[in-house]
Amino acid sequence: MRQIPTLILMILSLVSNVFSAFAVDPCDMDTKLSGGTVYTEKDIYPLDNGFNCELWYKGKSGKVTVYDDADCAFKAEWNESGDFIARVGYFWGKEEDDTPSYKDLDGDIHAEYSYTKTGSSYDYSLIGIYGWSKDPLVEFYICDDSYNRMTDPWNTTKIGSAVIDGATYNIYKGTMINMSSVLGENMNFTQVFSIRQGGTRQCGHISVSEHFRAWEKLGIKTGPLYDCKIAIETGGNKGTIDYHYATMWIGDENGPFIPEERAPFKDTILIPGIVETEDYDKGGYKVSYYDSDRINEGESYRNDGVDIVEIPDGYAIGYTKTGEWLEYTVNVESDGVYNVTANMANGNSAPIIDLIFDGKDTCSLTGKSVKNDWDTYSLATGKVTLTEGTHTMRLVFNNNYTNIDFVKFKSESSSNKVNEVVSEFETLFDGKTIKIVSSDDVKLVKMIDMTGLLVVVGTGNVLNVENVATGVYVVVVVTSNDEHYKKVNIVK
Repeated sequence: MRQIPTLILMILSLVSNVFSAFAVDPCDMDTKLSGGTVYTEKDIYPLDNGFNCELWYKGKSGKVTVYDDADCAFKAEWNESGDFIARVGYFWGKEEDDTPSYKDLDGDIHAEYSYTKTGSSYDYSLIGIYGWSKDPLVEFYICDDSYNRMTDPWNTTKIGSAVIDGATYNIYKGTMINMSSVLGENMNFTQVFSIRQGGTRQCGHISVSEHFRAWEKLGIKTGPLYDCKIAIETGGNKGTIDYHYATMWIGDENGPFIPEERAPFKDTILIPGIVETEDYDKGGYKVSYYDSDRINEGESYRNDGVDIVEIPDGYAIGYTKTGEWLEYTVNVESDGVYNVTANMANGNSAPIIDLIFDGKDTCSLTGKSVKNDWDTYSLATGKVTLTEGTHTMRLVFNNNYTNIDFVKFKSESSSNKVNEVVSEFETLFDGKTIKIVSSDDVKLVKMIDMTGLLVVVGTGNVLNVENVATGVYVVVVVTSNDEHYKKVNIVK
């Protein structure tokens, strides 16, 4: 049985193979393969590349050959096998409590394939994607081709259609009573079929998760997945199918989302300062963020499951749901109380967020709502008490559809000192830099605005102010003896 961490490792091991496929059309992948491992016994077989093979038949004989070093590529052969099934792809199993639904995966399920076939099948055959969901128990098919017909599956009713990968798929639903399933005998379960219209195909791309979403819109929900594989199922007779090219991945249409090590997205964020909410840490799903639908609705700035939208002065987080969260690595300058301001919008109700530092509830902020307006942002304020050093800040959304642009932190003590500025050093301004001249050893130099918000940190005893707007600021010089402040007027 596959475990989730192993599945992630498998995705990494397949990256080089999968990426090589994206440069070509699957229909150009026509190289014949040979060799491999032959299976003739009905069973489930874990493969060395992290995928899984299943062979099952009811009658005389059948076999499957899994090609070496070729992802999901296989050849299936049947001879009066009755109901015959051969399939290769993802397998999560039936006993793990934490197996994922398609929504829990770090991206969508995708498949590409190219095959040839010979022979025939009695009564029915289904070629494409086949798998099971466990709770609810659902047997699902995505049918791109068949030996004999692409009509209404037995014991089903058409419930709708969807356009996916450039083609229309008719969707059918059926109910099986007291039948065999992957979870045991005499089970009741739902069957769902997506049947391609307008002609069959023997090569192409299947956006598997798009079918899950289409079924869900029609009332067929799936839960934790048992498996999902490239497959052939036939009603017997004699034939072969040779998937000389077949691969699956979890990510987007461009390839798998590769798990990242947890790290700041840019530099570690300084407090006091501004947290731009789109700059949450690297690390991915359930490491540095949790997004319930795993789709980037805004399709901006970063390519993962977080919904980032463009706004006039940059980016914001949008399309949020209750319980979603983002995490940031922050460095707090010194112990103290900080004023917090969050810029938020929500056209349904007052936006509400929590800020949690190192797993401990710290601050809740509630903003204002403008009915049916997600473009008018307003400021919500609060206070937090923080200790000096590096921390993990989690931003949690406490209602649906809150947009958030930034969270700003200002030190109360710094704000007070700004109003009591003293001059213990000289500043030399040449239009681009400010050089600090002090009799004491300078440990740190920085510039803050008149509210105490950090503007720039110096290198040695020099501040680069080339990108600082015209205005009045405060230069802060930290020496071995004290902390000194001086107002400066930047004129350009």
